[in-house]
Amino acid sequence: MTSYPRPASLAVTSIAAAGIGLVSFFFIGCNVPNNPGPTVNVPAEAIQQVVGSVDDQNLVLVKFGAVWCGPCQEVDKELASLEPTLPEQVRVVKIDVNEQPEVASKFGIEGIPRMFLVRNGQVLADEVGYRSESELRNWVASYQ
Repeated sequence: MTSYPRPASLAVTSIAAAGIGLVSFFFIGCNVPNNPGPTVNVPAEAIQQVVGSVDDQNLVLVKFGAVWCGPCQEVDKELASLEPTLPEQVRVVKIDVNEQPEVASKFGIEGIPRMFLVRNGQVLADEVGYRSESELRNWVASYQ
């Protein structure tokens, strides 16, 4: 005799799947491509537009996001907590992809939140998705 799942167990399975989806969305980010690939080759004029001088010896953390993106808002909270404790040689710049789509396009932004570490007009590293304050601190420290 064939046994069919009861509606209650089907509902529990559906709720569990939705929960997994929400958790994945939070930790991975919004619109993240399947394979973000290596750091993009960002044109010097785009970097200069965002960080100022391409000859700047300071480390700049550039964060791309949007107000409608939940993970971006969470990263902003982590950056707000982290920023006052960073050395003077480290700056944080936030770019809203909706307000500056041309800059986001030049940086090859396909998923947010996305963060870059830039020095001397060079992209040193990039990260996609949510990162905690301690993860961000360690990431920045590894390039100081």
